[in-house]
Amino acid sequence: MSEYETEFSQFPNKKITLHGFKNVDDTLAPVINQINDLRSKGLYDQAARIIHNNSDVLSQYVADAVTFRTWEEEIYNAQKYARQVQQSVFLDEAEPDDCQEGDVWIGGRVS
Repeated sequence: MSEYETEFSQFPNKKITLHGFKNVDDTLAPVINQINDLRSKGLYDQAARIIHNNSDVLSQYVADAVTFRTWEEEIYNAQKYARQVQQSVFLDEAEPDDCQEGDVWIGGRVS
């Protein structure tokens, strides 16, 4: 049985996280414009402060590093899970690095 990444994802033991992001609307546009304006001027600390102070609202609209890391782990775990439930046959001189338990490796010289 493969080991899955579990820092941000619990798949396949639990369902993949559904985030439900919203599109930016007129109520949030001024905050987004202010953040973008500060970033364009190189005022990253001020932009970060605005993001921190509005994190409860912004988290519904903007994916952050934790969200991207979650997606990355869940895709990785889904790939490992999918490879386990489908047996592969390898015809190769040396055993491939990506063989999973249950796969078939037919070794020897391949012509």
